[in-house]
Amino acid sequence: MRKISYTLVLFLALQSVFGQNSVNMTLDEAINYAIKNQPSFQNYVVEQQIAQAKRLQSISGYLPKINGNASLQNNLKLPIVALKFPNPITGEPENLKIQQGTTYQGAASVDLTIPLVDATAIGDLKYTKQQKSLSDLQLQQAIIDLKVNVSRTYYLVLLNAERLKKNQNTLARDQKAYDDTKVKYDNQSALKTDLNRAYLNLQNTKYQVKIAQDSVITTKSNLGQLIGLPLDSKPELTDVLPMQIKEESIPEYPDFKSAEQARIELKTEGMQEALNQLQLKKVNYGYIPTLSGYGSFGGIGLDNSNLFQRSSWVSNDYIGIRLTVPIFDGLQKVAQMQLQRLAIRKNENNINNIKQTINYQLQTTSVNYANCYQNLALIKENVQLAEDVVKDVNVRYQNSMATYQEVLDAENTLKDTEFNYLQALYAFLVADLDWKKANGKL
Repeated sequence: MRKISYTLVLFLALQSVFGQNSVNMTLDEAINYAIKNQPSFQNYVVEQQIAQAKRLQSISGYLPKINGNASLQNNLKLPIVALKFPNPITGEPENLKIQQGTTYQGAASVDLTIPLVDATAIGDLKYTKQQKSLSDLQLQQAIIDLKVNVSRTYYLVLLNAERLKKNQNTLARDQKAYDDTKVKYDNQSALKTDLNRAYLNLQNTKYQVKIAQDSVITTKSNLGQLIGLPLDSKPELTDVLPMQIKEESIPEYPDFKSAEQARIELKTEGMQEALNQLQLKKVNYGYIPTLSGYGSFGGIGLDNSNLFQRSSWVSNDYIGIRLTVPIFDGLQKVAQMQLQRLAIRKNENNINNIKQTINYQLQTTSVNYANCYQNLALIKENVQLAEDVVKDVNVRYQNSMATYQEVLDAENTLKDTEFNYLQALYAFLVADLDWKKANGKL
């Protein structure tokens, strides 16, 4: 029984590791997949569809309205009216009871209402058209933010994968160093302390490899969740970290005007201000009288026995014009206009704040981009130098011309330098994203 349980546990563990489907994707493919499948991003697509539906709804406010009506009534007991009439013989007034109506009564009509002059409906048309444009801008901004987030996470997975590769290379060198030290120790040409150091260094590197492996798994999971991959799938990245970085030419003085014209945030806030301006006009339109035409085409049927014959029906058609003049609404429109003016003032403040933020981002991202590029170029030279030192020390150690402490120091320097290079590379890639976003180039 215990053997069966162990087998079941092992099977479930293997399923959790190997049961997922791998999805190969480049960075561009990951971004496109997120645009189509990321759940929270889809809400922006839905908002765009809602804006389109509201646009159609506003158009319907200015179209004719046609309704059909039909009724059939069976008067179970006809009303009786008592009237006083003088008796023709005696001349005395007498009550005369008269039965009114018919047993069956029917009505059928087609009613028509046509807006002729309705300023509020016209305001709704303009407002919903602008609202559709606003939803388009919001969708563009959401795509930019999604690109940045997916790119950062994608780069982080590549960074951890490259770090894992570096640690595995270091592990191979440390394993060789331990084996060489063991041979030297067995030949009594190395101290026990050197052997212990080599062993500890090897174990520490194995631990670093395990940490790097876990980091790759975790960041891949984060990327899958970010782009909306199914739970039974995991991303496999086909791009690699760009080792040859080409510096873009950054102008000495940022072009603030061009950046402001390209930034979606500023366009969005400007569109929101225009919407509030239209809403203010729409409130004012409420003071304008509305004119509409109406008509009804149908008939009324009256009969005591058979209502479903043509002779029982008479036509009842009419047309007309209705003018509605707003007189007093309890100061409701005054309050609405005050609220809209305050909302417009907030839009103006937001626009000024966005402009200041854009200018600040242009200056900081350009400086950060230049610094990250310089740091990356410097550390890349250090990596090459550290690799040469490790090769030289290992050769001298094998020929008993260097101590193990020198080997250990050289390896630690190389590991630190490689780690710093990967961090600097990731920082440069992020700085490149931030600089492009600040300039409206994403």
